[in-house]
Amino acid sequence: MLVLLVVAIVESGAALICRFLVAPLIWNPDLEQARKNWDALASVADDEIGGYRVSGAKNNSEFPDNRHSCGSAYGDSYVGGADVANDKGWIEQLSHLLGCRVTNYAVGNYGTDQAYLRFRQVHDASPIALLGINPNNVEDNINQYDGLLGSALEPTALKGRFLLDSAGQLKWLPRPRLDREGFIAMNRNPAQTLPHSYFLPDTRDGPVTLHFPYTMTLARVALMPRLHNILVRRAAWSSLYSADHPSGALQLIAAICQAFADLAKARGQRPLIVMLPLSHSFREKANYGEFEYAPLVAALQAKGIEVFDPGQAMIDDLAGRSACEFYTNARSGFGLLTSPVPCGGHYSAAGNTTMAKLVAAELRRRNFVGR
Repeated sequence: MLVLLVVAIVESGAALICRFLVAPLIWNPDLEQARKNWDALASVADDEIGGYRVSGAKNNSEFPDNRHSCGSAYGDSYVGGADVANDKGWIEQLSHLLGCRVTNYAVGNYGTDQAYLRFRQVHDASPIALLGINPNNVEDNINQYDGLLGSALEPTALKGRFLLDSAGQLKWLPRPRLDREGFIAMNRNPAQTLPHSYFLPDTRDGPVTLHFPYTMTLARVALMPRLHNILVRRAAWSSLYSADHPSGALQLIAAICQAFADLAKARGQRPLIVMLPLSHSFREKANYGEFEYAPLVAALQAKGIEVFDPGQAMIDDLAGRSACEFYTNARSGFGLLTSPVPCGGHYSAAGNTTMAKLVAAELRRRNFVGR
């Protein structure tokens, strides 16, 4: 009886840890909630690119006419200026510093692949094309469903992905065309619908399916590379930037950046890839001496692609103060695992201002714009 009691206590504790402390690493889909999410959001999902269906660009009250812009920008919410006033995003502040509109075509939750597809759809004739890279895009690009990475089980979280063929050329795998029951079936068995998505349940880097005995589930979670990265105070996606990672994530994101640059040049535009360091990036820099995305910067430079990494300049701008000044959430996660940069979220007003100032200076230094 005592043994059974101990087993019950241990299993109960393991179940609680799985459901709460490591929930983003667990696959236990709520199919009824997924059904409700489909009913609420299927009509606004973009069937081609994924995410929310969008049109046009972000409003810019200082430069409302986008017919005479001096540049355009693409990326996710870190380019879009989420969580700050409309005119305080770094693209809008960049427009002010340059004295001309940089049209902002960013869309929240986009991967680099989706930002590139949006660039292909938009025929903006401005002379400069900026592509902002949120470092965790490296995992978005090899994934087709954000639900596999702990996000809500929503149709807007579903997308296609690029594959690299044997010649190193990009091949687009479209977003699956699903109805409500197909969406539920996908959540029940993701591998059947999304065989090319990297983070499938119970694979090397995918979430672990929750089942009894929960101690075994927890033991499998403990072996996950993502968790190891977090425990040693690296970004969860840090290892994806390794050239020999089995996902090929580094090669893929570099190829997408190359495609963006090539298309921009074909249109008569001058492209610039802009890295957007996260709080995780500064944490890794402090703990290991290098930003996690450094291999991508090196790969792009080797290809002759113009890339700007403002990371060190942002550190210099702080003059010894905490990088948390740049982010909206003062605390994020467990202090021991997030030191010495225990924060997160999008860029704060100060972070956006610093980004705008640094990008404006870099554009002038490279003669993208007049001095």
